[in-house]
Amino acid sequence: MTKEIVPEDFTLFLALTDAIPVIFFGASCVVIGTIFSSRLFLLGAVLCLLGGSGKVLWKIIVVVKKKNIWPLFIQMRIVMPLGFALMLCSLLLCRSRLVFPDILAAVTSQPSLWFFLIGIAGMILMGVFAVKLDSSDVKSNWAEQFTNGVSQISFFIGLLFLL
Repeated sequence: MTKEIVPEDFTLFLALTDAIPVIFFGASCVVIGTIFSSRLFLLGAVLCLLGGSGKVLWKIIVVVKKKNIWPLFIQMRIVMPLGFALMLCSLLLCRSRLVFPDILAAVTSQPSLWFFLIGIAGMILMGVFAVKLDSSDVKSNWAEQFTNGVSQISFFIGLLFLL
């Protein structure tokens, strides 16, 4: 994807379904936030949500206005990694509050384990997609959105089983 490319085959349905993984990621962050209270984690989660929401907004503008607002597209590559870095830092800084054997036992318990494995497999596949697929191609976008959606829903369900 470049500044000059305005994807023509994107639909409003495609743009709106891009919000599904953002919503489920946010819901997962709420669940984790209730278990692990950290302002740094919250800040990181908010940045990730803003990055994902910006990408959804970018797709809506592409569909409705037929414009590629480049900063809305590229921001996700900056804002989301920063958000994830802050979330990771919060876990490292507050690791004394975390009981890793208990966490490992919880995430490997049934049925949570299967949902987490599906989520992890999807995230690995998303990494492959980032390198291999053309982000301006509508079929590639559907593959990415489906994979990301299934992954985020799986993580969320896995977390719900831990409550």
